[in-house]
Amino acid sequence: SAYVFRTSDGGATYVEVAKLTAADAAAYDEFGRSVAIDGDTIVIGAYGAGAGGAVYVFRTSNGGATYDEVAKLTASDAATADRFGHSVAVDGNTIVVGADKDNSNRGSVYVFRTSGGWTTHTEFKLTASDAAANDHFGRSVAINGNAIVAGASQYWRGDAIVSGHAYIFGTNDDGATYIQVAKASCQSGCSDLDQFGESVGISNDRVVIGGQGADNGNHGAAYVLRTTDGDQVAKLKGSPAQANDWCGTSVAIDGNRIVFGCPGEDDG
Repeated sequence: SAYVFRTSDGGATYVEVAKLTAADAAAYDEFGRSVAIDGDTIVIGAYGAGAGGAVYVFRTSNGGATYDEVAKLTASDAATADRFGHSVAVDGNTIVVGADKDNSNRGSVYVFRTSGGWTTHTEFKLTASDAAANDHFGRSVAINGNAIVAGASQYWRGDAIVSGHAYIFGTNDDGATYIQVAKASCQSGCSDLDQFGESVGISNDRVVIGGQGADNGNHGAAYVLRTTDGDQVAKLKGSPAQANDWCGTSVAIDGNRIVFGCPGEDDG
């Protein structure tokens, strides 16, 4: 299930207004594994649904009092265990979906666009320029305007895991096509087990990327980069940074604010 909370007092309190479930729900669908919201649209991933996973689109027409399921998205080339819906993002009429186990765990990202409603839409499939088995490209996705970022946190080369990468794509034709414009990686104090790209967020010209295994001992970190060239401008850590904090497991950015989660932090 997915739960919707709303505030009517500027964030002082939040009230649950809806519990969302899939119209065709089945055991082990993992509905709610990923969620995203933009305006009146909510997108929910269920990577265990059907042959290779599904994404459900809900919309409200009464200011959030109720939500209706308006579409179920699946990959046109779906295969068993692709994990389509492991990650989702939405911005306006564009939905981005990660399938991190597609094609021998290379991973793929699907972009869906609509000109009005989700009963009809177009679909594009993005892959990394240097894709290899077990990269898990699409483990995380984010979108802002014309830019899409996707993480490949497992990034294997040979018999070893490399620290991970994130790929930035852009469009110059209103979403008709997307091209890879940058490949970002950890640029200072890196190790092979950083899991850089485990989570991603994007706002304006900045990308934040989580590396939950960063800094020996799994302290974890969140990296801030420019969307234009992938250059790192900051590395953020928990305070105090401690082993097994796993900071960067989740990240979000909006304007000048960044949030990153440290699920292993245990001071309190």
